Amino acid sequence: MRSVALFGALAALLALPDVLAVKSHDFKTCSQSGFCRRGRALAARAQEAQSSWESPYWVEPSSISVSPENSTIKASVKSSLYPEIKFGLELRIHDDGVVRVLLDEVDGVRKRYDEAASWALVSEPKLSKSIRWAVGKKELRAAFGKKNDIEIIVNYEPLHVRLRRGGEDQIVLNGRGLLHMEHFRSQTSKETVEEVASDENGEGQEVLQTENVRAWFEGDSEDAYWEEKFSTWTDSKPKGPESLSLDISFPNHGTVYGIPQHATNLSLPSTTGDSPSYSDPFRLYNTDVFEYLASSPMSLYGSIPVMHAHSAENTVGVFNAVGSETWIDISYPTKKSTHTHWISESGIMDVFLLPGPTPEEIFAQYARLTGTTALPAHWSLGYHQCRWNYVSSDDVRTVQKRFDEEDMPVDVFWLDIEYAQDHKYFIWDHKTFPDPIEMTNDVAAAGRKMVVIVDPHLKRTSDYPVYQEASDLDILVKPKSGEGEYEGWCWSGSSSWIDHFDPASWDWWISKFTTTKIDTGFSWTESTEDVHIWNDMNEPSIFNGPEITMPKDSIHYGGWEHRDVHNINGMLFHNNTAQAVRVRSDIPKRPFVLTRSFYAGSQRVGAMWTGDNLGTWDHMAVGIKMVLANGIAGMAFAGSDVGGFFGNPEPEMLVRWYQVGIFSPFFRAHAHIDTKRREPFLLEEPYKSIIRDILRLRYSMLPIWYTAFRENSVTGMPIVRPHYVMFPQDTAGFNIDDQFFVGSSGILVKPVTEKEKTEATVYLPEDQVYYDYFTQHAYRGSSKGKHVAVAAELHQVPVFIRGGSILPTRERPRRSSPLMKLDPFTLRVALSKAGTARGELYLDDGITYSHQQGELVWREFVAEQPQKKMTRISSKDLASQNPTKAVDGVALTAYDPKNAFAKEIEEVRVEKIVVLGLSSKPSAVKLESGADLKWEFVPGVAASDKQEGTASVLSIKDPKVLVTADWAIVIS
Repeated sequence: MRSVALFGALAALLALPDVLAVKSHDFKTCSQSGFCRRGRALAARAQEAQSSWESPYWVEPSSISVSPENSTIKASVKSSLYPEIKFGLELRIHDDGVVRVLLDEVDGVRKRYDEAASWALVSEPKLSKSIRWAVGKKELRAAFGKKNDIEIIVNYEPLHVRLRRGGEDQIVLNGRGLLHMEHFRSQTSKETVEEVASDENGEGQEVLQTENVRAWFEGDSEDAYWEEKFSTWTDSKPKGPESLSLDISFPNHGTVYGIPQHATNLSLPSTTGDSPSYSDPFRLYNTDVFEYLASSPMSLYGSIPVMHAHSAENTVGVFNAVGSETWIDISYPTKKSTHTHWISESGIMDVFLLPGPTPEEIFAQYARLTGTTALPAHWSLGYHQCRWNYVSSDDVRTVQKRFDEEDMPVDVFWLDIEYAQDHKYFIWDHKTFPDPIEMTNDVAAAGRKMVVIVDPHLKRTSDYPVYQEASDLDILVKPKSGEGEYEGWCWSGSSSWIDHFDPASWDWWISKFTTTKIDTGFSWTESTEDVHIWNDMNEPSIFNGPEITMPKDSIHYGGWEHRDVHNINGMLFHNNTAQAVRVRSDIPKRPFVLTRSFYAGSQRVGAMWTGDNLGTWDHMAVGIKMVLANGIAGMAFAGSDVGGFFGNPEPEMLVRWYQVGIFSPFFRAHAHIDTKRREPFLLEEPYKSIIRDILRLRYSMLPIWYTAFRENSVTGMPIVRPHYVMFPQDTAGFNIDDQFFVGSSGILVKPVTEKEKTEATVYLPEDQVYYDYFTQHAYRGSSKGKHVAVAAELHQVPVFIRGGSILPTRERPRRSSPLMKLDPFTLRVALSKAGTARGELYLDDGITYSHQQGELVWREFVAEQPQKKMTRISSKDLASQNPTKAVDGVALTAYDPKNAFAKEIEEVRVEKIVVLGLSSKPSAVKLESGADLKWEFVPGVAASDKQEGTASVLSIKDPKVLVTADWAIVIS
């Protein structure tokens, strides 16, 4: 959301294409950013010089030291530009093969910001104990890895670092000589030297201005070193220039992904080189971009500086732990190579090289660094209904009543900023919400929750206890003087911001969410444990600030400027909020906290959404790409606002958007205050019934989604997976970002994101059978990949089951997901060409952390052919076999299949098993223990056939097998 001043133009803007909606003049381009100009100019000089260009940075060989355990090397680095300035290089090799490369200024005028990684990392990485460094005359190197085929090589002069595998360069730092760490200096220093010349008799003296000896590298002017203006704002830049330029090349990888958040393709387009797709670099700078473009390198609300480089041979990655504004240029000099140039405003160089070599291993390596998505509350995977704003308690009750009357499931109702008196968060406006606890209890009676917004800006008034306490504790961000409180303008009017970098703020903020009275000040007694939190505007968004955010020279705890920590700032706010919601009850419960701003590591505590999108087909389509990109970077619990935040989508668009939404990890409909009400029960037929069916499909698949979240929480594998993750060697799929798989389930989805489409083209990447989820039509892929045309009328969303998959679903419609806890399951067994299939089901109480004590059920379903003309379907316990892999962050030493949760659901059964693709009608279907089962068979195409057509379907009715028990069914 953005300033009230913008509302008047909203109606006109909504009628325009989104290319005209974004107010680009509010935000910098690279040419308007001093340090980005300098970085790009440096790259241009290097390009012009070609082979004569050489980096001025070099390693002093005599300074190299190796740690006693050999995992770390340190060395002094000098620059020929400034011989008197000292830099320190450090390389650490982790026990999983990740290489951390650090460069910092030593004994400088000031200290560079070096804490970004400490906020991002889940813990200090374990270092390898088996490394042996070879220190040579021109380079030092070490070989490691399971096959000892990975090498890290540091060249002394010029300095560059190479990660190699199998003798080939995979990642190269400073290979193009663009490394430049602008050292701290005094403003009185000169970049030119004045000399006095005279004739041999000492007469005729004149002053000569000599050439700037550093101009070949740095340019011939101090471009925005000490002050920078943008629009009406001036950045005082008291520390002077301190930017970091670094080129990172991938000589054998022609595709890169990551660095969210941007509205663009999953496979990142070029920004430099021949015929670039964009003229500006990709920008990482958390900003509140109003009605953002559907294709742009502009920065948006979150920043995760992680990039994957992919080829058919392998995958590598980099995580650049920097918290300041960063611009990234990308070029593709050949089809099989990628150049990137990272330009950051401040901070040390702290780069993690992820060696892969598969996408799965990249995700695991990054997860070990920054953590995984915390296993969420089960109800949070249901449908969320939101708008700015539900205007009263009665409005909330009416909306809930209408959902129930129309038999539409929903789990969460949301309240935006208007619930709060004068936008003083926590303080209810009793004129419109006179009974917040009773209202929440009414919602909770149907198993549902409330989510209420708490923004970071605090109204500066003494009658607002949250602000007054923060002011008294001196835990608010300070202006550039370092004294007093920074004051800006946001929804609350004159506002200040808590400095969540200050440890003194942490316990205080957590105490505000306590639902009982406390002795130390205000607590949210007009709340219950059924209220969860939405953290918006935490970039931070400041209406009268430069680029709608906080001035960079504002001061945080420790004396750091806001420029140093800007991209990290929002993460700390939602992290502390999540901790508050977690511990407010006697038995800790899993919090749900939605954040708009995020950084590497944010996935550990919350979900995100893609911000204030437009109700257009383009925004619907790019939302899929953005969710996939966030998943690549670890932020897996992600979604876009269904219907678009702005605009009034026509019914067809709204239906298609719901079809997109049900296949997003986070599923919420949201709308601007000036839009028409568009709750799904308000639609005319047939749209209302179509959306009802869409919602029910999401709820029937909740076991699949929850199982995918468990896998993500343990392995880091994305919940929605782009093609290259599933089929990393299929070059035809590297750029596919309009279809995707759901976890390891085998579900393939191709949402329709174009108007008046009745058919869709789906890419099948392998020689395998794929079944239409609804019609059981069997499609055949090809080892070379194959496109198939499928029906996609408005009521149809192309969903397929990959042959070899078993899907657990719950088919009984309920009003909310908690009411499904004891419902029976249906198993869809989609046989592969070989006649086999596999699937998983994970269950726990979905609320508490009891799963970390082993109170869970984790089952494996397998279909196999133990002999010709026989199929055996079985269920067995996975948790007993893999206790160390069952739960994220906890290695269960033992697992009891009779645990308390398993006993709660011990009567839950499988009520139906559907087997697709049998080659012939069975003669018998029995429990392996001997009992005959009731079944029906509809003949059709077999999984092993070559032709397409409706697959054969065997339906086993109520086999009387339990979800928590081992069992087997034999089809002969």
